[in-house]
Amino acid sequence: MIPKNRLVLGALTSIALLAGTPVFASSNITLCGGSPGGLWSLLGAGIDSAVRKIEPNSTVTYQTSSGGFANIVQVANGKCDLGIVHIGEVLIAQRGEKPFKKPTGGVSAISMLYDWAPMQWVTDKSYAEKNGLKSIADLATFKGEFDLVVNRKGILPSILAEKSLAATNVTFDGIENGGGSVQFQGSGGASKVMQDGKADTWVNATFVGSGKIRAIAKKRDLTLLSVPDDIISMMQKNYGSKPVTIPVGAYPWLDREIKTFGASAALIASESADPKLVELIASAIFKHPEEIQAVHKAMKAFNGNLGASISQFDYHPIAAKIISSAGY
Repeated sequence: MIPKNRLVLGALTSIALLAGTPVFASSNITLCGGSPGGLWSLLGAGIDSAVRKIEPNSTVTYQTSSGGFANIVQVANGKCDLGIVHIGEVLIAQRGEKPFKKPTGGVSAISMLYDWAPMQWVTDKSYAEKNGLKSIADLATFKGEFDLVVNRKGILPSILAEKSLAATNVTFDGIENGGGSVQFQGSGGASKVMQDGKADTWVNATFVGSGKIRAIAKKRDLTLLSVPDDIISMMQKNYGSKPVTIPVGAYPWLDREIKTFGASAALIASESADPKLVELIASAIFKHPEEIQAVHKAMKAFNGNLGASISQFDYHPIAAKIISSAGY
């Protein structure tokens, strides 16, 4: 959300923006992300490359973390200059829901990074057909054993899984009380659990065509469960999740259209961040989106319009000025 009536402070910043040729001092900028080797670390490298296009002597150093919730706290407290977060994590922080003990803010947006990581309920096809499962809503009346694997406990994809199931009156405890199981695993571990036949369904926010899903499909026949429209609307309202339709043929084995919702990720800074730092980062991203696009095939669709599309919380006023000056 770009505030309409916020002033950009600092005469030097204003002059630089109007001139269109800002001059930056060299900086060592820290970026809190997620696990090493994942997409967020690649995005960190892309942001670093974009920054070097503008200020060759500056670097963006990626720091691993436990994820977006931790990054909100680290950025708000000045422990990291930048952070990658899911939009839903910022909304949870603002409301003071678990893992936060009170409403937590202090961060502002620089850019949306992606909004196309759908929650995919990857299910063994024979299990789904045998039990009449086409939608997660069907689990509400299902009485058999159901073995589910979700992402690590306490991070957004596992929260989204739990909340969307709860909307159908299905709980993790209820699954286990019914003789089934709920396992918490990172993507690699979850994929292995599914490949080994130790779970019936894996749900995670991951890109269509994920290698982890393709690996499961080499061992088992698969299908996807859809999500009812009312739950998609609820997730959009409460967690900033975008409605997503996975088309027929998105996987060789997918023979019907799947409605679900996706997780979106953004780059944030502290509300009190150095204006020159925010100007450097925002200028780099919006002038050199090709550096973000180049980090992974899943990021090819990144552009300035996407970067400027956050509506759930405010952009930093300097970032908002850069975006406006760039015509987005």
